[in-house]
Amino acid sequence: MADVRPDTARLIALFFSCILYGILAATFVPSIRSLILSPVGRFRLKKSQEIKYPIVATTVLMFVVSTFAAILSFHDVVDAFIDYDGPGGALEFYNAKIGGWKHWFVAVEDSTQVILGDAMLIYRCYVLHGRSWRCIAIPGLLCWLGLCVSAMLSSYRETQLSKGQSLNDPSVLPFLTATLLLTLATSLITTYLITRRLFTAGNSREQTPSPNTLPSHFFDRAAMIFFETGMIYSLSVVASLGVYLSGSNIEYVATVSMIHIIPITCNLLLIRVGAIDRTQARAEKSLNKAEAKV
Repeated sequence: MADVRPDTARLIALFFSCILYGILAATFVPSIRSLILSPVGRFRLKKSQEIKYPIVATTVLMFVVSTFAAILSFHDVVDAFIDYDGPGGALEFYNAKIGGWKHWFVAVEDSTQVILGDAMLIYRCYVLHGRSWRCIAIPGLLCWLGLCVSAMLSSYRETQLSKGQSLNDPSVLPFLTATLLLTLATSLITTYLITRRLFTAGNSREQTPSPNTLPSHFFDRAAMIFFETGMIYSLSVVASLGVYLSGSNIEYVATVSMIHIIPITCNLLLIRVGAIDRTQARAEKSLNKAEAKV
């Protein structure tokens, strides 16, 4: 089966980038709202100690990286299909400019998003386990540190690519594969630890119910949200890994897509968890009003 040409792959990547960035932009504001605004009241800020600043900073930084990636992808296509007037057209442009910084910088952005996204997941796991490093150090943190090393090595190798080489070059592919496998392992392990913790908390609430604690179904719902989001991310990583190993030019599409998919999954997680907080806040408010009338 014939492979997709490099210039066609860039157009496909721009198409996916526009769609995914639109989804990201639509989910960014609600996710920030759930992080800094109180579930009680429409525009009331949370108390300073209630705001999780590491998650806020990571969410904003991932949005900035995705924004720059979308701009870079658009500018790259404009350079090739509009501004370049040399022989061979856009195809020759990409073959001649394959070693330029715009080619490999997209992979650096992808590595940055992977590191930030997994760091956010590990932080949530750390908080849910009572801020105990022992619960997540071996399964989660060590995988993440290995991920950082492999991502940096992969990015460095990509900066050394010359004309005619691509991301599935033998000098890059082993590090790129290791990065994807490590982020997959980190995602699966931390998702398991989070969901197990939430299901355990829900079962304990069900066995010993108390009016001053959250009902068990809130924990079950939160666990399912983490599980579903983790599966979306894991399946995206598996799909990207398959594309890279196939040696297709679609690898560029996979790289650009992952830059946006990672913050989208994080935003969806924040929005859905924030919805649980608002539901619980409304339930408590209604209960307090009912008790006040008695």
